[in-house]
Amino acid sequence: MRILVVDDEYFSRKALVQIVQDWNPQAHVYEAEDGQEAIEQLHNVNPHLVLSDIRMPILDGIGLAAYIHEHHADTINIIISGYDDFKYAQQAIRYKVEHYLLKPVDKEHIWSLLEQYRQQTELSSEKRMGEGFAALLYEGTTSKLDPVDMDDIGGYAIAIVRVNADYKEPVKQLIKKTLSACSLRFVTIVDRRYSDMFLVWMYGLNPDSAAAVNQEGLNRILRDAPHLGECHICVGISGVHTDIKELTACYKEAKSALLYRLISGDNRMYDAEYAAMNRSFNYGAIDEWISGLYHKLVKYQTKEAVEALSLFFANVVGPTLSVNVLHDMCAKVTTMLNSVIELTNARSDTAEAYLEQIDLHEVDAIQDIIDEFTQVMITLGDRLAQSRAKTDMIDDIQYYVQHHYQQDIVLEELAKTMYYTDPTYLSRLFKKKTGMRFSQFLLSVRMHNAKAMLENDTSLSISEVSSAVGFNDYSYFIQMYKKCFGETPGKYKSSNHSNKPTDS
Repeated sequence: MRILVVDDEYFSRKALVQIVQDWNPQAHVYEAEDGQEAIEQLHNVNPHLVLSDIRMPILDGIGLAAYIHEHHADTINIIISGYDDFKYAQQAIRYKVEHYLLKPVDKEHIWSLLEQYRQQTELSSEKRMGEGFAALLYEGTTSKLDPVDMDDIGGYAIAIVRVNADYKEPVKQLIKKTLSACSLRFVTIVDRRYSDMFLVWMYGLNPDSAAAVNQEGLNRILRDAPHLGECHICVGISGVHTDIKELTACYKEAKSALLYRLISGDNRMYDAEYAAMNRSFNYGAIDEWISGLYHKLVKYQTKEAVEALSLFFANVVGPTLSVNVLHDMCAKVTTMLNSVIELTNARSDTAEAYLEQIDLHEVDAIQDIIDEFTQVMITLGDRLAQSRAKTDMIDDIQYYVQHHYQQDIVLEELAKTMYYTDPTYLSRLFKKKTGMRFSQFLLSVRMHNAKAMLENDTSLSISEVSSAVGFNDYSYFIQMYKKCFGETPGKYKSSNHSNKPTDS
């Protein structure tokens, strides 16, 4: 608490200062010899409370009270005077002076008033700091933070506490009780986006010892929360920062750490150091898995796709998985499913809405992710089956080839796995309807896509183009390209490069 003592009499002023320090040695006490000097202190330290004499040179206590009333309305003003004059008391009331006390003052009375206003100030300060923290974090503005409060922030960290809805208020009270017992300065607000998350902003920390103190307090909360009942609680905590410009990064650290609850599946605390541990992963395995899921779905193998989804999650979710990889896995599955939705929409009169990416902070457990994706796959499987009955088989094959020409496509495999029909019959039917063999159609699609790639991106090598359109044999690709277009792809690239305008 910041207290300003204003009195032109040196010994009276020092006596009041001593009374305040005897009440609370931790209080910040400032002095001024007259009202004018007090105004300067009001600007410099923004005190919570002013103890002022009445008769002083330059600017007296009533003039100071008028200034405080107009410019610092939240500051508590107490006048202590040796003059029992009704006109002074009347003027003091006009300027909202909280108390008008006569000298000599009773020390216990002063202490009682200071304690009363300390509690009031702490509640007001906590509210102001909470509003300032929220404005800084979500809006990027310091307008709601007092400049003096900004100086007091020092080292800080953010803890995010996730708790089931029925226990929000008891846990909030537990947080306040526990962290106060650890002598931590903090404010608690509900996250604006996630109603089941509390943000605990701990500030004024010593960067060298803060991590241990923070974790001690938060571990106590985790230890005591089960006594509240069926309370499910977990905590993610950032590292300690000293630059207020890093507040958003600090918040992201805590959020990222909190997501490890999905991987470990237990109620505990996860810190930024744990979240930052190196966890290597084979991203190629994810891409191969996603490709397999897609091809199972578009080949009407919904059951097999669902089983592959669950099996992959079961195999990779563990202590060595990072939340970044988990996020990428979910994002890639969502993108793949949206591709299938696009396919079903092209075949149907009604359009299915595209999926939004899963927000992992809204998920309670990994199984919820699996269940959500499974339900979408089943729905898409049903739609694909319905559209298949309405779609001409040859049109369907042509659509498939145009969108998957990069893959190794064999008509015999399509006949067996997608259409459950005789490959010879399907081959004759394809030629009858299109006027060309399936292999000719596939080659034509690949060649025209290769030509488009060469036209649109001259930086690609012929080998890269060959692989991109589904050819394993580079020489065979050149041979087929020349047969189709009457020139080699290398000649096309050379002529196209020579036709580029040169810098003058």
